[in-house]
Amino acid sequence: MKKKYFACAMGLVLALSLAACGEEEVVVENTNEEVTQEVQTQEVAEAPTETVAETGTEAEGGPLLQVAVMEIPDLSGTEWNFAGGMIDGVEMEEEDLNATLETYGGTLQLVFGEDGAVTMVQGGGNAEGTYEYSDDNTAIKMTLDFGGTEVTYAGFLSEVGDTVTLIAMSDMNGYDGLYFVQ
Repeated sequence: MKKKYFACAMGLVLALSLAACGEEEVVVENTNEEVTQEVQTQEVAEAPTETVAETGTEAEGGPLLQVAVMEIPDLSGTEWNFAGGMIDGVEMEEEDLNATLETYGGTLQLVFGEDGAVTMVQGGGNAEGTYEYSDDNTAIKMTLDFGGTEVTYAGFLSEVGDTVTLIAMSDMNGYDGLYFVQ
């Protein structure tokens, strides 16, 4: 029973972390329930291009702002599947990952199309939007439409083990992000 409550709580925390900030009401639907949440509109800065080790300064923000970033190749025609994430500075465990996927109807993907189009594929429906590269090709800015509410994500690539991982953050605190792999 505790695991079920924890999974629901993690799903809600993830849903809240995916929303941008503002004061309009957004209804997030999944296969079993409707969750209403307040969001605040917030501009997302580009992902960092240097790690703390490179700059020699003390770190600001969470652990996701400390990872080494890679140059982003052309993403057109690629699909990235949800593989985990970080919530409040803590890496998701497999149980959290499964609960999050359940929250999104069993599917969570980023699909990059031609001409800067991006789709977040979810089991309960898709969010369409656009993406653009930073000037130095180390970050992307994704703007997705969730039922009339635009949510902006900063994304960057990092090598986790031997796997290139796309990390998407809806804010720049560095404590919350979703991981996607090809």
